Amino acid sequence: MKDSNLQIVIKTLPGLERVLAREVRQLGGREVQEVRRGIVCKGDLGFVFKCNLWLRTALRVLVQIDRFQVRDEKNLYKKVYETPWEKYFDCDKTIAIDATVHSDRFRNSLFVAQKTKDGIVDRFRDQSGKRPSVDLKNPDIRINVHIQNHFCTLSLDSSGESLHKRGYRVEVDKAPLSEVLAAGILSLMDWQGKAPLLDPMCGSGTFLTEAALFASNVPVNVFRKQFSFQNWKDYDAELFDTIFESSMKKENRDLPPIYGFDIDPQIGAKARRNVKNALMEDVIKVQKRNFLNWPEDEKVAPGTTLIMNPPYDLKLEADIPELYKGIGDSLKQHFSGCTAWVFTASAEGLKHLGLKPTKKIPLKNAKLDSWLVRYDLYEGSKKGSD
Repeated sequence: MKDSNLQIVIKTLPGLERVLAREVRQLGGREVQEVRRGIVCKGDLGFVFKCNLWLRTALRVLVQIDRFQVRDEKNLYKKVYETPWEKYFDCDKTIAIDATVHSDRFRNSLFVAQKTKDGIVDRFRDQSGKRPSVDLKNPDIRINVHIQNHFCTLSLDSSGESLHKRGYRVEVDKAPLSEVLAAGILSLMDWQGKAPLLDPMCGSGTFLTEAALFASNVPVNVFRKQFSFQNWKDYDAELFDTIFESSMKKENRDLPPIYGFDIDPQIGAKARRNVKNALMEDVIKVQKRNFLNWPEDEKVAPGTTLIMNPPYDLKLEADIPELYKGIGDSLKQHFSGCTAWVFTASAEGLKHLGLKPTKKIPLKNAKLDSWLVRYDLYEGSKKGSD
């Protein structure tokens, strides 16, 4: 892993490829190219460490160690067996295999994962008389095998657990938003961390926390206790410590107001606990309030940016139009001079906001088609076509 031209694949959510590519370039990645649900680039081991610490829209950082043509299961096993796994980790480490297959030559991904595991453990056993154990829940080493048509790529997953698991969120509501998706949405909004930010339906506070981490220039995965690269044979602890300490010196606490509301006091309490875990309780304020019953005499600072993810899975489908109409009315009446962004999977709800969108970005929330929609609010905002 001393190579300065490591081939790196970084995975993300659909629709966030361009955002991730921009992040990677800013971090120093070379030869960055967008691919489906990710990017490919080149860098050294220190860059891999930085990616895991800093990238807000990354799910996994994979380092390629081999690529070859593959014909069938016997050929796959042989090629995996010939790979010098002992260069990368010791046999006392536990392993797990993640496989993706897009080829008519193999039955399914589980079969490919099994053959890959066999090749790895057999090589260790033949060389040392010992073999690594499999741990599917919390492995020391995570290996990625990707088969596309007749090519197979073997990679080490430097991240371990998905990078959306930041380490600060211990309390969630019933439909929590992915941290990676929230960070990507904030980037797509082009919020620069200067204008006040309000989430009037904040749930467990994911938008708020991701916004504060971004604006304060804190490495987003600073709270993670473990990365898989720390179990690699050539892990350079001194280099990682230097990168970590340097990253923490860049923190900025001169932030705009960042605040959220939720009508449910229990959910608001969860948000406050998550905010506290992220060490942002002096920056983010969460209150129990009903956004739809905004006081007539309360003014919001012009230039405030609103972001909300309203409910779209109400028990009664008839409640959707009423809820979204109420949101639109509140925005029109009390937030003149502000910009509102609505992220939702409810096309029906958007029709009832009664506002003209100025931008509409298609995304996915898990498997649901969703949209991030911008509304520029001004005095006497009129209804427009959706």
